Amino acid sequence: MYLFLVRHGQSIWNAEERHQGWNDVPLSPLGELQAGRIGERLKGQPFDYCFTSPIYRCYQTAAAIVRAQGRDPETTLRKLEGIKEARISARMEGLLSKDMVKDWTKEQKERFRDDYTFKFEDGESVQEVIARTIAAFTEIAMLSEEPPPPVEDADEVEEVGAASRDVVRTNSAETEDQQQAAEKPKIVPKTALVVAHKINVQIMILHALNATDSIVKRQTNIDRLEIGNCALSVIEVNLKGKEPFFRLLSTNDAHHLAGLKAPPAPPENK
Repeated sequence: MYLFLVRHGQSIWNAEERHQGWNDVPLSPLGELQAGRIGERLKGQPFDYCFTSPIYRCYQTAAAIVRAQGRDPETTLRKLEGIKEARISARMEGLLSKDMVKDWTKEQKERFRDDYTFKFEDGESVQEVIARTIAAFTEIAMLSEEPPPPVEDADEVEEVGAASRDVVRTNSAETEDQQQAAEKPKIVPKTALVVAHKINVQIMILHALNATDSIVKRQTNIDRLEIGNCALSVIEVNLKGKEPFFRLLSTNDAHHLAGLKAPPAPPENK
């Protein structure tokens, strides 16, 4: 399966540098343009599944993508609670980022930097966000296509295949090339669109790279992996074989946003 991971477009609070958390903050005018650009980029990419965080800025972005494909968001998008934004603290939502830490104690600042189990009483820890994000990742990846037969069954498969080929050759005028093509059924990989928040995309990529331990060592390490608004990352994954398979194909790809600028603000009414 190919997972197309998209961070939501810029929200009004992104533009104002406010902490958002679970608030249903809508996209900014620039965010709407970004969502339109990623929609155009993925217009011709078919998706077997389409998932979104239930928070509005993600839903708006995901809706723009599926509408570009001529699909109805209400019937196409599936909301997943596991890929909601992290909630650091309910009471801090809406605060300017620079003001959030003003009342924190020295211990709170140090633990927030170093300890991924730390949380405020009205929030959740990064450890908890990792757990629910990886659970959602696994739920999606388990919808993947079935892998080819394992190696140890190759002789049996060949024997059955040979018998089938004898029947075909007896009753058909197919050419040898056609017969060879029929012998090797092509496994078509499934695809899934996943529109989420920065931290969820970061966690999914680190999980695919077997690198979530870096967050355990120091939770702020997660921000070494930049994921911009409406950037695209692609992971190839299959959990149905003998061993889990992961491969990161691209990350934080935002070339579709090149040259995009925020529209001018409307004139104020006097």
